[in-house]
Amino acid sequence: MFKNLRTSTKLLLLCAAFVGAIALATYGLIKEKLIAIEFASKELVGAQYLQAMRGVYAVILAAAADGSPVVTSQQSADVALDALAAAEVATGGALGTAELAQALTAAVRALPSAATGDKRAAIVDALTKARDLASRVGDESKLTLDPELDSYYMQNILVKRMPELLADMGELQSLMQVAPIEEDLRVRGQLLDGMVHSIVEEIERDAAAASRGNRDGRLEASIGPAIGAMRPPVDSYLQAADASLSGKQNGTALVQTFQAAVNSVDQATIASQAELTRLLDKRLRNLLGNLYGSLLLNGVVAGLSLLFAALTYRQVVRPLGQLEGLADKVRETKDYGLRIDLDRTDEIGRLASAFNAMLEELAAAREREIADEARNAAMQAELARVARLTTMGEMAASIAHEINQPLASIVNNANAALRWLARQPPNFEEAEAALRRIANDGERGSRIIGSIRAMVKKGDRGRTKVSLNDLIEDVVRLTHSEFQRHGISLRSALADDLPSVMADRVQLQQVMLNLLMNAAEATLPVYDRARLVSVRSGEHDGRTALVEVEDSGTGIEPENAQRIFDAFFTTKAEGMGMGLSICRSIIESHGGRIVLLKGEPHGSVFQVILPTDSA
Repeated sequence: MFKNLRTSTKLLLLCAAFVGAIALATYGLIKEKLIAIEFASKELVGAQYLQAMRGVYAVILAAAADGSPVVTSQQSADVALDALAAAEVATGGALGTAELAQALTAAVRALPSAATGDKRAAIVDALTKARDLASRVGDESKLTLDPELDSYYMQNILVKRMPELLADMGELQSLMQVAPIEEDLRVRGQLLDGMVHSIVEEIERDAAAASRGNRDGRLEASIGPAIGAMRPPVDSYLQAADASLSGKQNGTALVQTFQAAVNSVDQATIASQAELTRLLDKRLRNLLGNLYGSLLLNGVVAGLSLLFAALTYRQVVRPLGQLEGLADKVRETKDYGLRIDLDRTDEIGRLASAFNAMLEELAAAREREIADEARNAAMQAELARVARLTTMGEMAASIAHEINQPLASIVNNANAALRWLARQPPNFEEAEAALRRIANDGERGSRIIGSIRAMVKKGDRGRTKVSLNDLIEDVVRLTHSEFQRHGISLRSALADDLPSVMADRVQLQQVMLNLLMNAAEATLPVYDRARLVSVRSGEHDGRTALVEVEDSGTGIEPENAQRIFDAFFTTKAEGMGMGLSICRSIIESHGGRIVLLKGEPHGSVFQVILPTDSA
């Protein structure tokens, strides 16, 4: 079905398919980029949420340090909790952290009113809720699924390591406020001491891994000093805590080292949060830039493609339409003088030039066809005239042959009567008058017959060298339309270098035309096989030329074969019986002969044998 569509329709379908493919690819690209952008945006929301939790940690750790200020910013509980509430509102409930945030807020607000004996448990509870909230923020904001190596380890520090470090340090410091420290608490403190050491080492490893994954090297320069500066204060605090657990140091010195350790952890957190936010912002900008760049590139490609399609329509489809229109006009008007004006050197231009050349050839062929039609019409008229004259000659000859003797007898009898009447006693008046009338009538009839024979006598006319092959081809062209109209195939096999014959060309054309038309009429009753007429030429015995006309018709009955060349004998319902008789007369007048043979397996074969020019 596609191949039968117009070229413009095909181009339109191809453009539609291309635009559809571009649109589908663009949609998929936008969808993919939007997913990545949404992913990075959600991570950025999570990073900002974690930043808001710094104040909450400051409040809790201040309480763990026995009410002493621990963070440089000196945020109050209300300010810290308001910042946390604002961060929760900013998420629009997308992170599902409202319940955990409310629980943390309640735990923080409960710290000032906690009894001295319950203070440690309240601090541990608040730190646990803060760590749970940070973990939920990391999970729901996709921070824990970050695909980039540098930002993955940075979020791991902020979501997991820092909350664990601050929770363990806060619990360890709150444990130091219990007096006296019982053995189980001392064991717990030693365990927390080891856990803090381990978490600090994991933070350093995560920072190193993040720096390795950072291509521009900026990350190591930003967080390396802050992470490196964190270990000495934390180690000092752990040493002081160990001494305090052993009873070798007082609480005041422990609070100061705790404050210093928490400050170093806070500075490392600030640096880490700043770098994580920067990395996420950079990724988000890159994703948006890639999206806009891809859209721009797709737009340029689509625009160029549509421009190319428009040029294709203008340079290919429109000229092809002009060629098609010209071809239709030529077919309708038969005006082969029309031309298409396309001054181009590409394939379309060459096609137009070839089309114009073809029209020129068709115009020339049409002129030749008109000339051939005129020549064929003249030839047909001449052949018809020759046929009529030949038929009249045959008829006159037959009539003369039949009446010449009676006429001669009438003349002789009349003369005899005159002589007898010359004797005595003659009846001069009546006898002489009657006999003279007989003599006059007889002589007049003889003169009439003689004049007819003289008019149509087949004596030697001017004969010239005639090429039998050219003559046969002329007659084949003459009969082509008639054969085609009746569905008859005409095949010719003409020998090369066939010698010419001395003949009257018009009379031989009459013979060939008669034989071919008889052969065609013989095939008309045939329906169970192909209607076929074959004409062949060749040398017969070195001195004569042979022409054969064979048909696949019904053939001639054996009893009619002997009479087929007789005058007035015919096997046709409306035939005159003169055609083959005339043919034989013409061939014999040229010193040749015509023979009838039975065709194999069907039909008849007429052989014409004529002496060649060299004979």
